[in-house]
Amino acid sequence: MPRPLLRPWLPALAGLLAVAGLLAVAGAAGWWLRAPALAPPAPAATATTRNLAPAAPLRLTADAAAAWHARLDTARQNPHPGQRSAEFGRLIRDLFSRDPEAALAYVRQLPPGHEFTAGLFVVLDGLAVTAPARALALARELATAAADRPVFSLLFDRFARADLAGARTLLATVPAGPAHTAALRALAAYWAAQTPDAALAWAQTLADPAARTTAVEATLDTLARTDPARAITLARTLLTGDALDRALTPALRALAATDAPAAAALIGQLPAGPTRTTAALDTVRALAAADPAAALAWVQQLPADGNLRQLALHNLLDVWGRSHPADAEAFVAQMPAGPAQNAAAAHLVRTLAAVDPAAALAWANSLPTPEAQNAALANVVSAWARRAPADAAHWAATLAPDDPARRTALTDALSYWTLADTAAAAAFVTTLPPADQPHGIVAVAPALAQTDVAAALAWTDTLPDADLRALALDAVVTRWAENRPADAARWVAAETESPARVDHVRAVAERWLLATPAAAIDWVQTLAPGPSRDTALDAVAAQLAATDPGRAASFAAAISAPGLRQARLSSLAAASPTGP
Repeated sequence: MPRPLLRPWLPALAGLLAVAGLLAVAGAAGWWLRAPALAPPAPAATATTRNLAPAAPLRLTADAAAAWHARLDTARQNPHPGQRSAEFGRLIRDLFSRDPEAALAYVRQLPPGHEFTAGLFVVLDGLAVTAPARALALARELATAAADRPVFSLLFDRFARADLAGARTLLATVPAGPAHTAALRALAAYWAAQTPDAALAWAQTLADPAARTTAVEATLDTLARTDPARAITLARTLLTGDALDRALTPALRALAATDAPAAAALIGQLPAGPTRTTAALDTVRALAAADPAAALAWVQQLPADGNLRQLALHNLLDVWGRSHPADAEAFVAQMPAGPAQNAAAAHLVRTLAAVDPAAALAWANSLPTPEAQNAALANVVSAWARRAPADAAHWAATLAPDDPARRTALTDALSYWTLADTAAAAAFVTTLPPADQPHGIVAVAPALAQTDVAAALAWTDTLPDADLRALALDAVVTRWAENRPADAARWVAAETESPARVDHVRAVAERWLLATPAAAIDWVQTLAPGPSRDTALDAVAAQLAATDPGRAASFAAAISAPGLRQARLSSLAAASPTGP
């Protein structure tokens, strides 16, 4: 017998959860997926498309149903998404087990959103067991939003498991469109898991070309899990275009996992494109796990056009660098000098540094050309900094001032150090030579402002050089404006008029306009006349130019500085559809 498969509608539900973006649906959906069915599916010999109502329907009194609805309303008010979804899910399931009609009535009156979707899945999943035709009718009525359409996958998986013939009859009642496609995929996938030849024969009898393609693709996707080579052969015979690519990608991945040499032979027959690239990368990793030398020989015969060979080599080095690092190092070191060697060195060294940064550093310094050394050194520091950012930063500071890798190494190390210990990274920056401090400040100041604006402002005052203080303050104010523009605006408004204040006002105005334009414009109009107000008006005019050019021109005309005013008005005129 074919091995059991995960329900084919689970990927669709996963897509639903990703779109929702919150834990609400995830929590709500989780318990009904785990819950036992209210009743076992009807035996195949007697299951039909008619409604199968329980002998004695459960009904709560009106008062009891109202009390349950009130409890569900209370659960929906919980401000914590995870708790809210878990409690709502538990209650709607319990209510359905006591009175399906009361649960359905509650779901009907919910607004679109996470709870409606989760409740709909619970109710229809339960009804699919006892009243399949009614469940489908309700899905057609209620599952109108894109986020709710995966319920058709759920239902037709249920229907197919109970009665394939009945499921096909029900499918004919679903109008063409996304719901029909979801239902068709679920039915074909389940059928293919049981008897793939019968499922494929049925798929090819479908009159509608789009439906036929969908059913064949779903059948082959299921077949690829147990017989990828046959799935590939059939796909190349029965499908074309995007459908062929979609069918080949999982089948080739499955074949690479079970018979990498066979997958390698097939890849040479594929046209250039994403499908060939994905398959080649899956295959080379599988080949490298078994025989890196054979994998390398295969990579070297790949087409040189495009970047397929380079991508395959890098994936080979990922595996080779972990299993036989000395061999991988020797191969890269003897490559012909040039961009390919530089890229390979930079790629391999990440794998080496993740295990032993010191050894990776020594290997990078041993490479035969300065270009390869610099490419590798930059990535050594990046990988090293993930594990020990302070050590990486101190090492980077020992590089010669004219070493091309110094600046990149310092910046990479500081970027990780600020995440681990912002205060220590900020203190280290002040010990760097003057030529390095600007780059260090740019790396550290925003991170300080991200967690503690007051501390960041205080740190800027400790910097000995006025230019460095100005650079640090600009970075702090900019990050502050990105996170809390109203607070940054109040601080900037209290500054005395100066060139620095002009820069700060513009930074705040530009970022606040992106977040809440109306509030930003209100603030700009409170500024006293002067250079800061002019730059803020200019920022508003620039922001409005694309969406409201007339209003943008009115703000530009209010700029008091003639040069700035004319420059903005000219820019607006040039951008106008009628020209300047």
